[in-house]
Amino acid sequence: MVSISRRTFLKYGITFGVFLSVPQILNYCKGSSNTRADYERKDPFDPEFLSENVSPIMKAIRIGITAPNPHNVQAWKFKILDDHSALLFVDEKRLLKDTDPSFRQIHIGQGTFLENLSLGMQVLGYSSDILLFPDGKYTTSDIGKKPIAKIILNKQSDLIRNPLSGFITERVTRRSIYEGEDLTQDDFEKIRKDSAVLYSELKFVQRAGSEKLIKQLIAAMQVETDTKNTYDESRIWFRYNDEEIGKFKDGLSLRATGVSGIKYFFARNFFLKPGTESWHSDENKKAGMEMFSSQVESSKGFIFLKTKQNEIIDWVQAGRDYLRLHLATTKNGFALHPMSQILQEYPEMDTLRNEFESTLKPGEKIQMLVRLGKSDYHYYSPRREPQSFITG
Repeated sequence: MVSISRRTFLKYGITFGVFLSVPQILNYCKGSSNTRADYERKDPFDPEFLSENVSPIMKAIRIGITAPNPHNVQAWKFKILDDHSALLFVDEKRLLKDTDPSFRQIHIGQGTFLENLSLGMQVLGYSSDILLFPDGKYTTSDIGKKPIAKIILNKQSDLIRNPLSGFITERVTRRSIYEGEDLTQDDFEKIRKDSAVLYSELKFVQRAGSEKLIKQLIAAMQVETDTKNTYDESRIWFRYNDEEIGKFKDGLSLRATGVSGIKYFFARNFFLKPGTESWHSDENKKAGMEMFSSQVESSKGFIFLKTKQNEIIDWVQAGRDYLRLHLATTKNGFALHPMSQILQEYPEMDTLRNEFESTLKPGEKIQMLVRLGKSDYHYYSPRREPQSFITG
């Protein structure tokens, strides 16, 4: 939780005429505990959430949609075939056309869903057969029209659970300031072994000697911030307060960026105002860059997830591996925050991205880059109601 001195609190309170009750203070300080607020996503294994009158495939979808995904746009839609099978499509109404014009990241999000579902349903005693692109050749022109995957659930009494499935409930993306010691090579080897990625290669970058990388990551965020359409895309998906988070149950927010406590109260009530003018103001952009820079500079290590090719199937499979990496990081007690800006494929980012990826072999692609460290900040990003993902 972001701390604030008693003197500063009293100064702010007197200036704005604000006096908080104990329940209000606890609400704004919520991010320091594991307790879930009403607007946060439910525990995917909560018995009430997985009630007996819900079919196995709907239980699978409820678990799967708790997966991490870009900007929390939740670009998934499903056609239910029967109680044990469904088709997964990209929701063409929830794309990131400015920061993700190739739709690579959106397809990585399809993979995170599939792996989260597959591992999660093991807890309920089901294996999952996943057939990618069941309607044959698939291109980005088929988004929303052709399925990404066909999912078939099979009940198995002798199923052996992957240990990673036990960390789905706890998994969160922490964009807060990191503390603790730098990650060691031994820490990475434990994460790598536990993740057991199937389609990608993991590379570790220690904190010591990563000054150039940190500068590149900050520079990439500056490019995204200074490019009006890419920065505005974040505004479109930004939820300004807890009421909006509860209403839309998607997108970004101050809570998602690690802001909590009294700092969150004053930011949401007095400084961060809805609207294009406020969002693109020099003050707002400067504050956002300062926060991002502080986060990156607090990193205790970095991990790359790389594929040998960069086709759509590689994107989906990289997403499956990324979910495993995230769960393995959680298992080993570390926080994780994706650094996606420098990997994005819009013209203004080309120079930085090409320099960053200049050492790759032909065809290779860094699909994900994350920073790691220690943090006790918890925010379970919201998810829409499962039924809203179902199409005819």
